[in-house]
Amino acid sequence: MMSNGIRRSFAFSAVERYASIAVSFVTSIILSRLLTPQDFGIFSIAMSFVILADIFREFGTGNYLVQVKQLTDQHLRTAFTTLFATSALCALVILVGMPFIAEWYDDARFRQLMPLFAVNMLLGPFGLPSRSLLLRDLSFDILAGISLLGTAIYLVVVVGLALLGHGVMSLAWAALASTASGVLMGWVVRPCFTAFRVSLRGWREPFEFGTVSTATAILNVFYEHLPQLIIGRSIGLAAVGLFGRAASLCQLPDRLVISAFSPVLLPALSRQTQAGVDLKPSYLLALSHMSALQWPILLCLALLAEPAVLILYGEQWKEVAPLVRIMALAALAMFPAFMTYPTLVALGRVRDTLWMSLISLPPSMLLILVASPFGLETVAATQLVTAPMQVFVAVSFIGRRIGVSWADIAAAVWRSIVVAICSSAVPALVIVLQGGFSFSISHSALALALAGAAAGWLVGLLLSGHPLREELWNGTEFVGRRLRRWSS
Repeated sequence: MMSNGIRRSFAFSAVERYASIAVSFVTSIILSRLLTPQDFGIFSIAMSFVILADIFREFGTGNYLVQVKQLTDQHLRTAFTTLFATSALCALVILVGMPFIAEWYDDARFRQLMPLFAVNMLLGPFGLPSRSLLLRDLSFDILAGISLLGTAIYLVVVVGLALLGHGVMSLAWAALASTASGVLMGWVVRPCFTAFRVSLRGWREPFEFGTVSTATAILNVFYEHLPQLIIGRSIGLAAVGLFGRAASLCQLPDRLVISAFSPVLLPALSRQTQAGVDLKPSYLLALSHMSALQWPILLCLALLAEPAVLILYGEQWKEVAPLVRIMALAALAMFPAFMTYPTLVALGRVRDTLWMSLISLPPSMLLILVASPFGLETVAATQLVTAPMQVFVAVSFIGRRIGVSWADIAAAVWRSIVVAICSSAVPALVIVLQGGFSFSISHSALALALAGAAAGWLVGLLLSGHPLREELWNGTEFVGRRLRRWSS
């Protein structure tokens, strides 16, 4: 069972994430009609380079400040100094590499995008102290407000500039505006200006943490963005846009479920570890809850990929549907992944995360390289092999640290299998009756399938006796108390 403080943090994190997802969905639908696949392809490639540089820039400083046992002003100053130095270096690298990227992909728009990304990087260090302190305090109500403000600003800026015809540049300007608002709001609600003093005293411990964390993150991000980099060179920028849209849609369960709770995991698990609490029950309970939420969405997404793509993105994106179907099925194996990093870091085993990546990711990258000449669907199909392999490695490491076996995991998630089957039963029946296995159904049939999936999910929870029922009831009571308090 979760404590009331952690449950409250999860609740506010979920409210923030779901509101952000709703706004992002609206933004995505609008932009899919204002921008072209090539615009999204250019932005995706630029972001691949920026995200890779951003890993060097961040250097694990945020997570270090969250998990350190006794946080002092000196920790904050050292972290800020380190982050500002790495941010300046990475911004310089991006600017120097800008002409080569533009020439490699033969598009001058990269010369306009990269300077904005460089400025965005330089803003990051100034928001670090406030955000880290809020995370340690589990002040997710305040963090939710800051995030939602940034999301609203992003929506207004990106749609406004896209309507004015600024194309891919509207995405970069909106990201910069959102980052700036987050930094300013952090200063208002949790000021910590003493952290902006330059100091490197006590640098060894955060440096060692950051080195391992950064190496792990580089491997994972490079693996995540490798398909788009290869596709952009071998197939074309439009193909990158198609693959990126498919990946984005298949990440829907992560955005709906995992990302709503992941900000709370490391602070909460770190508190439990410092208090001497065994993490095994928390780990298994998290897998049970998340699989019951994630699996039904992925199965329904695989079944309803074609109508979902046409409604959300339009006819020009119809080639995305087969990719979505493959990638959603592959993602079913990834349900334990979200707990791996926070669990190991909370246990002080950040080095394990690097070893896991070194074992599982190079073979996965090689498989993508081999598959790339055979088209987008073949590249997507590699995930059917790489996802189970990565999960096997991760669970093997976790099992050694907290005593979790595959039998424990099976016992924790078998009820989720019942929930997933019940959720997907009506969508599958609708497809068989109307589409004849063609996956092409009408809007009314789609609405029926979605309603049946929701009803089936609730039936599955009841039939299986899933422990998520109790948390849903507690969550409903929490929201009710909040509404009554605000109305009185």
